[in-house]
Amino acid sequence: MLIIRSPIFNIILVLLVSFFVTRGIVQGVTVSTSTNIYITAEVGGGGTTPPVPGGGGGSSSGTPGLQTTVNFSGMGYPLSKIVILQDGRTVVNTIADPNANFSASVLGLTQGTYTFSLYAQDSKGKNSTIFSFPVYVTSGTIINIGGIILAPTIDVQNSEVRRGDNQPIFGFTTPNSQVNIAVHSGSEHFVTTTSGISGAYLYNFDTTPLEYGNHDAQSRSLLKDKVSAQTDPVPFIVSTQNKPKPAGCSALIGDINCDGKVNLVDFSILAYWYKKGSVPPANVDLNADGKITLVDFSILAYHWTG
Repeated sequence: MLIIRSPIFNIILVLLVSFFVTRGIVQGVTVSTSTNIYITAEVGGGGTTPPVPGGGGGSSSGTPGLQTTVNFSGMGYPLSKIVILQDGRTVVNTIADPNANFSASVLGLTQGTYTFSLYAQDSKGKNSTIFSFPVYVTSGTIINIGGIILAPTIDVQNSEVRRGDNQPIFGFTTPNSQVNIAVHSGSEHFVTTTSGISGAYLYNFDTTPLEYGNHDAQSRSLLKDKVSAQTDPVPFIVSTQNKPKPAGCSALIGDINCDGKVNLVDFSILAYWYKKGSVPPANVDLNADGKITLVDFSILAYHWTG
């Protein structure tokens, strides 16, 4: 939709593409959210249009000499660190305000297609699921991407929990929002709690209905008509004993950087120590033989979460 705003033909292009409740590829766009975002593109300055629900990527014809910029805005957690990546490289770090709102800009882009990714880091140092999407940018445009609601963080107190005892499930999200928690077992178990003014939430999950063995939990938050992405699953085991998780680290084997996932970051750390002459750190040496070999990579691959 093109709107002529002035005699010098300042153009506002509004692009609408719905983001559905899924995680994967939707119409060629990698998404991890059920939230609608909006994108507007301003060419040559001039008027603006109000935010329009939607999401996706696009461009318009640019104005020579105008600095090409992408502006981001949305919600994380109160005073949380917000990280923006451009094609996998960190380009912006900012801090959300006490109400969890954030805004940031990437400046000086050249024409082309970029994949932007965002995540939040809570006060405990745990990262949210990454929200990624492509945007095509034409030189001389200002792209505004708003309405972003980042996923909560999630963790559990025990790597193993005795059946019948409570398993505390907790994390951070937007303040004063409803938090829906799903525990995956032979059948699904759904519970609800509410985050406080700091964005923290906690639910003591009764493990009595769970069978012995491996389980995982996920959460998402709802704030009025806004729905966040779902978290990555956090695993735990129901057994005959309580075994607290190591402080600051997940229970996942191969999660070398303790972010709750086994992915390329962990692979890169492992690769750094491969065939090094010195003894690797204990958390890197996955089979505890004093060196990094293909056996360690095999262990990492077996526990891969992506």
